[in-house]
Amino acid sequence: MNIVEVKNKKQKKDFIMFPFRLYKNDPLWVPLLIRDMKKIIEGTGSLLFQSGPHTFLLAYEGKEVVGRLAVGIDEKLNKLRNKKEGYITLFECVNDKKIAFSLLDTAISWLKDKGMKYVSGFVSPTNGDDFRGMLVENFEDPPLIYTTYNPPYYVDFFENYGFKRDHVFLAFKYNLKSLPLDDAIKAIEYAKKKFGFITRPADYSKVEREAKALQYIIERAEIPLEYDYLIPPTQEEMLSLAKELKNFIPPNFVQLAWVKDEPVGFAVAIPDYNQVLKKLMGRLFPLGFLKFLWYKRKINRARVFLSFVLPEYQSKGIPAALFVELLKYARSLGYEFAEGSTININNVKMCKEAEGAGGIPYKKFAIYGKDI
Repeated sequence: MNIVEVKNKKQKKDFIMFPFRLYKNDPLWVPLLIRDMKKIIEGTGSLLFQSGPHTFLLAYEGKEVVGRLAVGIDEKLNKLRNKKEGYITLFECVNDKKIAFSLLDTAISWLKDKGMKYVSGFVSPTNGDDFRGMLVENFEDPPLIYTTYNPPYYVDFFENYGFKRDHVFLAFKYNLKSLPLDDAIKAIEYAKKKFGFITRPADYSKVEREAKALQYIIERAEIPLEYDYLIPPTQEEMLSLAKELKNFIPPNFVQLAWVKDEPVGFAVAIPDYNQVLKKLMGRLFPLGFLKFLWYKRKINRARVFLSFVLPEYQSKGIPAALFVELLKYARSLGYEFAEGSTININNVKMCKEAEGAGGIPYKKFAIYGKDI
C-alpha cells in the first residue's frame, strides 16, 4: 500500500472517480456531477481551497485506488478564531483500518509540519452542508441534496483513531401528507400579530437587495452561537451564492421575516435534486441533461437547508413561521416528504422549533476533532 500526493491529471482523475467504484453496489449513494467535483478540486468551486494551503492524498494498492482525502489549512478561519487548526475533507476509503489510519497519519504529519495543533473534519470544501460532517446515525434512509452520506465503518475509523465529536447535528423529517399544517398556520398568524412580524417569499427581481438582507441576518445570527466551524459570508459571497441558487430554487422556497424595515430571519428550501442526480451517475452530457429535465418533474421531496433568525427573535415563533411557509409550499407542489437539516444539537431553540413544526429527528451527523 502506497500513499501519494496528487500531482498529475491521472491522479486527479483517480481522486474524483474513486467513489464511483467504492459505492458501486450501494443503492443509497448519490454522486456529485463529475464536472462539479473537478471545479472543487481545482479550487474554482471551493471557498475552502482558496483559503490556504492544501493537498490531496491517494492510497494505492498496486494500481488500484483504495482511499483518498484532502487536507489543508483555512487561514481565514484561523485568523478570525485565533487558531492553529487544520482540516480534512473528501475522505473515502475501503473497509480497511490500516489504510484509513495511514491516510490520517499522512494528513496529520502534513499539518504538524506546518505548525498546526488541531485537526477538524469533515469540513465542506464548498462552505455548504455537502461533505460537512460525517453521517453517524441512520444509514437506511436516502440522503437528500447537499447532505453527507458515508458507510457506517467510517465512524469506527475516526473514533478508534482518537477523534472526538466536536459538533453533532440533527436532521428532522416531515411527512407532508399527514402534517397538521392548518393548526400550525393558525398559531403562526397569532404570533405574527403579537410580535409584529411578517413573512414573504424572496423577490428575485431584486436579488442584490435580498442577498444583502440574508447576509445581514447570518452575520448577526451566527456569531453569537460561537460555532467555530462557520464564518459568515461577505456580501459579495452571499450575492454570488444567491445568483447561483436562484436558478435551482423557486422564490417561494426562500422565505424572509421582517419586523418593520429590519430583516430578522430567513429560511431556504430546495427541491431534492438527489432524486435526479441519482439517475445521471455524475454526467450531465450527452444524455444527462435530458434525464435531468425528465426526472426533475418527478421530484417529491424537499430539504430545508438554511434557517437563521436573530437571537432576540428566536423565541417569538419566527423560525416556525418560516419553516411552515416552506412546508406549505412544498405540499402545494405535491411533495410528500421534507427534511430540515442540519441543526446543531446545542441549538436547543431551533431544535424545539423544528419539532414544534411537526419534525421528527431521524439522522445525526458529526464534525470530529483531535489534538495533534
